[in-house]
Amino acid sequence: MRQGKRWCCSMLAAMCPCPLGGESDKKRLVEMSPFKTSGSGSDNDSNDGGPQTMTDRAKGWLSMATAPLSALKEQHEQASARATRKDALKAGAQMMMLPEGRGEPKPVRVSLSSDGSMVTWSGGGQSGVMALSAVRAAKPVLQSGFFKSGGPVPCQWMLVADDQTVRFEAGSEEEKEQWMSTIEECSQEQSEAKTGRKLAAQAKRRMGLEERRREAERRKAEVMKTTTGGMKHTAAAMMNRA
Repeated sequence: MRQGKRWCCSMLAAMCPCPLGGESDKKRLVEMSPFKTSGSGSDNDSNDGGPQTMTDRAKGWLSMATAPLSALKEQHEQASARATRKDALKAGAQMMMLPEGRGEPKPVRVSLSSDGSMVTWSGGGQSGVMALSAVRAAKPVLQSGFFKSGGPVPCQWMLVADDQTVRFEAGSEEEKEQWMSTIEECSQEQSEAKTGRKLAAQAKRRMGLEERRREAERRKAEVMKTTTGGMKHTAAAMMNRA
């Protein structure tokens, strides 16, 4: 046993010929060791995503706290922009209404209704209205004819519904694009609102039917209870007579 201890000591001395008395030797030994403490202060802590500081945590908490406010602000800005675009259409614009077949274009005043649900036009001895919930598309008028390329006609656009199509000629391409995009946006809103009203009506109808069914079941139960009781009394009376 003593010889084994001496052999181990000699091997350790061979591996570490220098004494571990200095600070540099201790540091070197710690760096060589695979078991490092979390507080050893090595550079790997920062490279491997070490613990966050209080400043980093505060920034994270602040960003999470302000996220709903930022989303609310963005929604408010989008709603304000939509309202501004609608107000421009509600003010109306002077355009030319194109005929269905032969005929001359007639000047009309095109505008969006005050509640934003319809497009109206009047002038030149004619007037009309189209509900935005029925609008299927607001798109440019395309060139037609044997020698035409089929591209969009400058400044001309149209509203397409299930049973009606109207064509207008705006004063500029910018005005044309403004009306088409805003009407598309308003049409989508009206369609969604119409769908919501329809679903709400269906839900209300189902609730009414269910309530009437329950009332009928309650009345039926009361009638059955009264009839059963009456039959018992009649049977008892007949037996007493016998």
